[in-house]
Amino acid sequence: MTVCPPNARISVVMCTYRGTAFLEAQLETLLTQTLQPVELVVSDDNSGDETVAQVERFRERAPFPVHLSVNDERLGSTANFDKALQLATGDLLALCDQDDLWFPDKLATMAHAFEDETIGGVFSDALLINPAGSRVSSSAFVHGKPTLWGKHGFNAKRQNRFVNSGAAAMLLQHDVVTGATLMVRRSLRSLWHPIPSTWVHDGWITWIIVVHSRMALVPQPLIAYRIHAQQQLGVGAISRAEQIKTLRRTERIRYANVARQFEDLYQRVRHVSSPYLLQALTSKIAFLQRRAQMPRGFLKRIFWIAAAVPQYLTYARGWRSIRKDLFLS
Repeated sequence: MTVCPPNARISVVMCTYRGTAFLEAQLETLLTQTLQPVELVVSDDNSGDETVAQVERFRERAPFPVHLSVNDERLGSTANFDKALQLATGDLLALCDQDDLWFPDKLATMAHAFEDETIGGVFSDALLINPAGSRVSSSAFVHGKPTLWGKHGFNAKRQNRFVNSGAAAMLLQHDVVTGATLMVRRSLRSLWHPIPSTWVHDGWITWIIVVHSRMALVPQPLIAYRIHAQQQLGVGAISRAEQIKTLRRTERIRYANVARQFEDLYQRVRHVSSPYLLQALTSKIAFLQRRAQMPRGFLKRIFWIAAAVPQYLTYARGWRSIRKDLFLS
C-alpha cells in the first residue's frame, strides 16, 4: 500500500435516497472541511423527489467537482455504495451518509491515520442528534455518553483491544464500525468488490480491511449522527417497542441470515486468512446456525443456552445475548 500524507487526495462518497429533509445541511458541512476533498461522488438510488435537484444546485457552487450518478432502478443501500465507491478516484475514500453533519476537522483528522502504511481504514465516534439537530439527552444512556460508541459500549478498554490485534475477535462478537464514520484506502477496493448482497457495505468492508491490513480509530466524535424514523440503516431506524416486537418475530431468521453472511466472508478470505481465523469463522457460522434452530420451549432453551455459554462469550455479546435468547418467544 502507498503511504498517504495528510494532504492526500480524498474522495467523499455519498449515496442518496429521498434525502431532501437533511441532505442540504450535510452538503454544507462538506464546504467547511479544513482539508477539502478532491471530489464528491454521489450515487442516487432513483429517489424520484427533489434529492437530485439539491445535489445539482450544490454542484454549481461547490469548490470541488461533484459527480452525480442516478440509478435507473433501485439497487438498495449496499449495492448503491458498492457502485459509488467504484466511481471514486481519490487515494482515500470517505463514506458519507445523506442525513448526518460533519465537523470541520473530520477529513483532516482521519487522513493523518494513513501516514502509517499498515493502516487500511479508520473510523471514529459520533455524537447522536435528533431530527432537529439537537444532541440526544445523556440521561438515556447508562454511561451518560450520548455517542455511537457510548450506545454500543465501545469503551476505552475495548478500543485498546480493537487496535492491539483484537479487531477480528471483537468483530466476531458484534459490529463496532459505522460506515458513516469510515475512511478507507482505495488501493484495497479490488479486495472488497463486489460486496455480497447478504452484507451491509460497511460491515463487509471492515472485515476485508481487517483481514488484509489494519483498522485505526479516532476516539473523538467527528460527525453528528442523526437518529430519525426515515433511516434506511442505523441505531434509530425503528422505535424500541418495534425493536422488541421484531426481535420476537424474526430473530431466528436473522441468525440464519447472519450465518450466510459469514459463509460468504469465509469463501472470500479462505485463501488469505490464517488457519486460526478460518477456524473461528467456521465456529461462528455453526453457532449462528444452532441459534437459528434453538428450542422454542423455555425449559429446553435454558439447558441449550447453558451448554453454549462459551460460544456466547466468544461469538456474541456474552450475557446480553444470553438474556435476549433466553426470553425469545
